[in-house]
Amino acid sequence: MGRKRRKLDALKRQSIKIKLTGTTIVLFLVAISVVSLLSYNRYTLDFQKQSNERTQQILDQLSLNIDNYIDDLFRLSLSPYNNLQVLQLLDSPAPQSEYEQLKRERQVEDFLNQMIVTPRLDILQVYIITSTDVYTNGRAVNVEPLDPDFREQEWYKNALNTQKPTFLPAQTTIKSNPHVKVFSVVKQLRSLKDTTRPLAIIKVDANYSGIENICDKVNLGDRGGLLIADRNGNVIYSSIREVDTGTLYEAVRSSDASRFHLKEHGENYLVASSEITRAGWSVISVNSVNELNKSAIVTRNFTIVIAAGCALLACAVLFFMMRVFLRPLFQMVSLMKQVKLGNLSVHFPDSKSEDELAYLGASFNSMIERIQEMLTENTRLTKEIFETRFLQKEAQIQALVSQIRPHFIYNTLHTIGALIQVGRPEQATDNLEKLSLILRGYANIDQTITLRKEIELLEAYLGIQQSRFGDRLRYEISIDEALNDFLIPAILLQPIVENSVIHGCEERKERTTVRITGRIAGHMLVLAVEDDGNGIPQQKLAELTDKMSSDVRLQLERPGEWELRSGIGLINVHNRLRMQYGEPFGLKIDSTPGLGTIVTATLPYPA
Repeated sequence: MGRKRRKLDALKRQSIKIKLTGTTIVLFLVAISVVSLLSYNRYTLDFQKQSNERTQQILDQLSLNIDNYIDDLFRLSLSPYNNLQVLQLLDSPAPQSEYEQLKRERQVEDFLNQMIVTPRLDILQVYIITSTDVYTNGRAVNVEPLDPDFREQEWYKNALNTQKPTFLPAQTTIKSNPHVKVFSVVKQLRSLKDTTRPLAIIKVDANYSGIENICDKVNLGDRGGLLIADRNGNVIYSSIREVDTGTLYEAVRSSDASRFHLKEHGENYLVASSEITRAGWSVISVNSVNELNKSAIVTRNFTIVIAAGCALLACAVLFFMMRVFLRPLFQMVSLMKQVKLGNLSVHFPDSKSEDELAYLGASFNSMIERIQEMLTENTRLTKEIFETRFLQKEAQIQALVSQIRPHFIYNTLHTIGALIQVGRPEQATDNLEKLSLILRGYANIDQTITLRKEIELLEAYLGIQQSRFGDRLRYEISIDEALNDFLIPAILLQPIVENSVIHGCEERKERTTVRITGRIAGHMLVLAVEDDGNGIPQQKLAELTDKMSSDVRLQLERPGEWELRSGIGLINVHNRLRMQYGEPFGLKIDSTPGLGTIVTATLPYPA
């Protein structure tokens, strides 16, 4: 604590030149850093948004390309319908001789060979399955035979029951090359003579090289990549190296959004996904946020370095200029030190410039001359005494005013704070507007205003309190409109009303009604504030009455002896009326414990 205190004292002793230079450098650096970081964050968010949208478009196009690729396989399965000879062979009765059987097999397999020799190298083998025979052909020397129980398998039964092509994802591999995954398209062929009768099943096997060729064209950076997986989480294709594919697939399945952020190994990734409904595949893309923001980070750092250099250069120029411009100020400080020692013969050199420092120097010279004149003018003593008395009275009034303001503002802000805490921001805003109206009224607190304006301020105050207490507070204002233009001291009734609210609503749960009335009684204007609260205990009422009947100047000179914490608003209003209009006027308090309180203010009213 002592070390901090010594540092603070050392800072206070520093020259204004050092303080201004240091403050300017700090402000420049803070402003530049804030602007650079905000610009970087905004650029990063926009860039990530654009990258996400671009990646989603790439995914959608990739999904469309893969879907078209699978659709081409579906169309390939319809090739037998383009060869009537093959359909007739399949629809004809079984051959009676082995030669006819071999001939049929040769013709069907030749057709299958034509399908295999298409430019699509991903087609591995094709099967045509009838109720009795299986015809096959493929690129390999040895075609992969079907399982012996294939007619009992689900894919075969489904193909017999539907005319739609069926897609079989990676379920089998080539035994001669176990690393090659195979997927299949199965289609039912029907007789042209009777379109309701199934004729055969065609099954086309292909590897994933065609899909890999499509996916390899998409570049998502060194730390990004693509993942294609089926419904069971089996990986069809993956170019991702930094993120675990199993974790990624589960994150996509558990997320409701098609685009989201994923944190893996301490690094953030942008993940987007798309579905290939026909195949039941999910296409997932991964982009590294750091990789996307790499160029933005370089730009940000470059901007900060350049801006910091410019700021330091500006500060150096500013330091030099301050030495030049503030030299007259330092000279004046030296002269003031001499004046402090009692030397009134000093003189600030005349300047040819017309800036603020020149004006300050001329004022300094005038001040010294004035002091000399005041020391030699004994005739001003009487005038000074008169002015001192006048200013003393003004100070008394201002002291009373200064006691009223904090008391009211504190209670009002407490009400607004309570509204915000209970979740009523609209009423809090309305109360702030009413508080603003009241504070503008305080600008004329040492003047007179119309009774109409005083009523407006009262309604603003009571509106604030009513929003706080709700049904517990009710008020009525009944003042003859003929009195609206009558001038009264500003903020006269508000402290009285505030006293009724505080000692009414705050101290009990029942409803409190505040009535404000005004009438003419002879040569006096009588304004009354009545409430049906708890009333004032007799002992406390006696203390208030004693304080109000005491000398107001004694209260101002020794406020601690009067303990003005209790009933400060009423005492201040009473003292203001007495100081402005004289002894007969002021406040009168009548209170009955348990029934309520009536506070009456009397002012002179011209006949």
